[in-house]
Amino acid sequence: MPPIIDRTGAQALMGDVASEIISGVRKSSAAMKLLRKLPNMTSGTQRQPVLSMLPSADFVSGDAGMKVTTEAQWDKKLLVVGEIAAIVPIPQAVIDDSAYDIWGEVRPLLVESFGRVFDNQVFEGGNPKAPVEWPAGLIPSAATESNVVALGTGIDIAADVSAA
Repeated sequence: MPPIIDRTGAQALMGDVASEIISGVRKSSAAMKLLRKLPNMTSGTQRQPVLSMLPSADFVSGDAGMKVTTEAQWDKKLLVVGEIAAIVPIPQAVIDDSAYDIWGEVRPLLVESFGRVFDNQVFEGGNPKAPVEWPAGLIPSAATESNVVALGTGIDIAADVSAA
């Protein structure tokens, strides 16, 4: 096997580009905007305490109104990293001969694509290439648990979704 520049040999060069792409994915992904960011993982799988029940609040009715009692719960969940990647081969000769910033145009499109792949898995599920340990998507899971929205039963659609 011929010598190659592997991840270890190029790590000092990868940090900036990888950080920029990951930061961009966080901004382009609807799910990542809504979900809480967990601490960075040090390996591909890790058990971490994750909130499994969030505390909930409500309005207090008047001066003598009762405050709601709530709780929070944690569970040690197995978190599994799933790599999302793509290769865009651009010959160096094309880059050298182009007066146009090809990478500058392609990179944000890749970032959006990574966000779409992640969002589709989080909301819809069903990607056969996703890690098998990942739970089903939110929509199929809600349907399985009979958490459905009956439009027109609440004050407005937000009330219908909230009731589900």
